[in-house]
Amino acid sequence: MILTWQLSTNIENSIIELLRAEAHEQSLQLLDVNGVAQNVNIYAGRELNNNWNLPLIQVYLDSKPDAGRLEIGTNKRLRSFQVIFDIRTLLPGQESNLADWVEETINDGIKIHDYTPNSINPDVPSTVLLGLGRVDFISSLPVPLFDNADKFDQNRYRITIKLWMNG
Repeated sequence: MILTWQLSTNIENSIIELLRAEAHEQSLQLLDVNGVAQNVNIYAGRELNNNWNLPLIQVYLDSKPDAGRLEIGTNKRLRSFQVIFDIRTLLPGQESNLADWVEETINDGIKIHDYTPNSINPDVPSTVLLGLGRVDFISSLPVPLFDNADKFDQNRYRITIKLWMNG
């Protein structure tokens, strides 16, 4: 068996897909230090990539707490996943505004899709809707600035959510 996308990766990809679609639909941009509008980039991954462009939203699955059974005699579980959104911007104050946008965008839940390889076009996976992930906000805070912070940490904000899935 070739292990491709599993639920953890499906969750990350579904969130990225939602945020990118909404950012594109709304023509979401922030100004740079010269007053030029810049598109907001949305990336998946725990590790920061120095080739990424600011402003950005970085999304990654942080942990999967134990999932208790939904009821006695069933293998169905109520699973939760902790997801981190790191928001990094070019100017002070933009990170809070972008955080507000992220919170509003995901507040009603996230459609989680199952992604499978597409033999006809490998670059575009096939998708099937798995269900709606319910969102509970755990924290939403600016990340304190530290001495000698690089451009990725000067204006940073972190949102932590718990995403609930039945199944």
